[in-house]
Amino acid sequence: MKAGLQTNDVIIEFNGQPVQDSNDLIAKVAATAVGQTATLAFLRDLDGKLDRHTVSVTLAERQDLSPGDVEINGAKDKPENVKTSSGRIGLTLGELTPQLITEKHLAGVKGLYVKEVDPSGLAADVRPNEIFVGEVVTRINRVPVTTLTDFQRVVESVKPGDAIVLNLTHFDRKFNRLAQRIVQFTYQ
Repeated sequence: MKAGLQTNDVIIEFNGQPVQDSNDLIAKVAATAVGQTATLAFLRDLDGKLDRHTVSVTLAERQDLSPGDVEINGAKDKPENVKTSSGRIGLTLGELTPQLITEKHLAGVKGLYVKEVDPSGLAADVRPNEIFVGEVVTRINRVPVTTLTDFQRVVESVKPGDAIVLNLTHFDRKFNRLAQRIVQFTYQ
């Protein structure tokens, strides 16, 4: 990415204004003219410590993105893959099984498989970066998750108004590779 941003960086300011969530960032970017220079402040996790960075960027025309590209801003249930919903977030997640890993080309991925997105849950309102069935949640709020208990523990610590940041991975058939992206929304 030309701005020097990396996967898992969290943008916290755009031109000195706090960024509340991904929709807020999108609105701020959309309100800025192409060719104009803007300042981004972001947090980067380095060895468990969040370091603040600032970078100047020149806004350019948006390229067409396929699902899974980074942008600023299945199988039958088995006993170990019990259908569990993450409540208000609105995701039904299952633990990855060897069969899912093989079928969905997820070798080396650790996380929770998105089995369903509840249209009335918070995750369904993440636009334009909607969460898709078949993606894998690898981290929530910088915490790696491999079991439903891991995920639930983080969700239980979140208060209304807090940000939920999900790291997602899926197999991108167009480019024949694993793709990662981050979505963020506010817990209400």
